[in-house]
Amino acid sequence: MKKHVAAIHTSGELGLVERKLVNILLLNAYDELATARQHRLPTKMLMAMLGWTESDDTVGLKKSLLQIVTTPVEFDLMETGDSPTKKPRWTATALLASADLEDGFCVYEYSTRLAEELADPDVYAIINVGIQRQFKSGYALTLYENCVRFRRTESTGWMTVEIFRKLMGATSPTYDDFRRLSELVISKAVKEVNKVSDIEIAVEYERKGRKVTRLRFAVAEKAQATIFTENENAVEEVKAGETFKRLRAHGIGEKLAIAWVLTDEQRAKAALDITEQRARGGQIKSNTGGYVRRLIEDMTIDLSGTAFEQQLEAEAAAQRAAAATAAAQKQQGDAARQARSDQIRALVEGLSVEEMKAYANEYIALAGADKATSYDASTGVFKKAMEKVPFMAWLRPKVAEKNGLGSDPETTLVS
Repeated sequence: MKKHVAAIHTSGELGLVERKLVNILLLNAYDELATARQHRLPTKMLMAMLGWTESDDTVGLKKSLLQIVTTPVEFDLMETGDSPTKKPRWTATALLASADLEDGFCVYEYSTRLAEELADPDVYAIINVGIQRQFKSGYALTLYENCVRFRRTESTGWMTVEIFRKLMGATSPTYDDFRRLSELVISKAVKEVNKVSDIEIAVEYERKGRKVTRLRFAVAEKAQATIFTENENAVEEVKAGETFKRLRAHGIGEKLAIAWVLTDEQRAKAALDITEQRARGGQIKSNTGGYVRRLIEDMTIDLSGTAFEQQLEAEAAAQRAAAATAAAQKQQGDAARQARSDQIRALVEGLSVEEMKAYANEYIALAGADKATSYDASTGVFKKAMEKVPFMAWLRPKVAEKNGLGSDPETTLVS
């Protein structure tokens, strides 16, 4: 999904589940933000997108929705908090104006101003809703959201510690002590972002005396393929698939069509087949898109009850079997790639000072001296994170090649 930068750079005490929920609801509503006040999503589908597939209990969902509706947030802190070129702007609101669970649906609204801004943003950051399940920490997901838009510029830019704490929602007095902020928030969040996302980040600090006053994050594309990039590829595969194209042909919005296919493609196919068969027979007099949406979203409708739907289920069963085989093969490939990644990491960590110097000199000859202003020739170490991150991204495939590990065809290298 494309998410308004102002909706990413917010302060507010929202946890991991709440942030995931905000993104999912925005994804569902996005195509109609400017034209509809109310938005609907089947409760079961919403819970599946959150990863809650083992229970129908909505107690946790109600608690998270209440948290979103009642938590005030400040908007656009990064855009105005530390840049003299930006016009001052401050907004306080809730991310949802209301939310209801009724008749198997989550029905929700945005305030008029918020809906207008989200529907027509000046700058976007790309957020992949599916990958949110990989994050275990709310701070890590928040940090990722605040860094991912800077992947092209390679740095978030400097921000004060106060602004950073608001962005992260780390406003508890516990974090007045910077050592605890660094240990419990920054270090852990950086580690998780680097582990599960498609970017690699490193923090840099600016001090006045012994006190840290500002910080920024170096951002680079990750050299190793990750679950995140694979999931992005899956979205592109969905958009190239027949089911997505058929949904779009019936006027279903792009983001909603992607969500349906990723959540339950077989139900979407069944709904399309039934709709198109009945449309050919003249049984549908209204808009076919609305008919498709009703069949998919109304979970009380059994799409497998008739002989026609039973035939579809037989075809779907064959496809599921093939998908299970492909998933098993993919799991084996994932394990092999992870083992290779761990081996490369161990080899890099085992390099001697002289070997590291040799690699660094080779890198500087290729990248240019301007990319190595912080290089320490006596140790082979780049002191600045913004220079160390791209060097390490270049180094890993070089070490892999030297040690006969070859190249991973599914890995995109940044050099």
